[in-house]
Amino acid sequence: MIKTFIFDLGKVIVRFDHSRIVERIEQFCDYKSDEIYQIIFSSTVIHDYDLGKTSSLQFYESVKNLLDLRMNFAEFADAWNCTFDLESIISEGFIKNLSRKYRLLILSDTNELHFEFIKQSFSIMQYFDDFVLSYEVGALKPFPEIFLKAIEKANCPAEECFFTDDRESNVLGAQKVGIQAVQFLSAEQIEKVILEL
Repeated sequence: MIKTFIFDLGKVIVRFDHSRIVERIEQFCDYKSDEIYQIIFSSTVIHDYDLGKTSSLQFYESVKNLLDLRMNFAEFADAWNCTFDLESIISEGFIKNLSRKYRLLILSDTNELHFEFIKQSFSIMQYFDDFVLSYEVGALKPFPEIFLKAIEKANCPAEECFFTDDRESNVLGAQKVGIQAVQFLSAEQIEKVILEL
């Protein structure tokens, strides 16, 4: 019997498009969009930031130095968060109803700037009881550490947890520690799976 439902954030609860970040940044440096994408997303700066090894300010300084950016921190934070669509993928009504009977968690590989923006911008977030975030835990999916932290916050055994993520590797990572997990393909598909449980 499921007692806690655990949801990935990106491409499950919220949509994002990193090309928007690149397009915004392009206006404030001398690099072209494909070069910016290569420099930022192929370096270790985002990986370290998502792991909580660097602060938001340190992350900004690293990107600023890599690209010779002509942006202040506030402008950069705004550009970094323009990646998100402001309408959730799973309906707020569905999550609200689910929250009346079950414990709900978010489990996400994310960083401080993104998560603070999502918390402030998406009213759906109020229905989640707790958050397991890579930058706080110091581990990324599909490594066991982050799933074990989720089980701890679920307040129930692994087999009484259900997890969904758009990436198959993360679903397999959850299953390895005993969590019931299904790959997220669409809001309709996952709502059907949850209702059948």
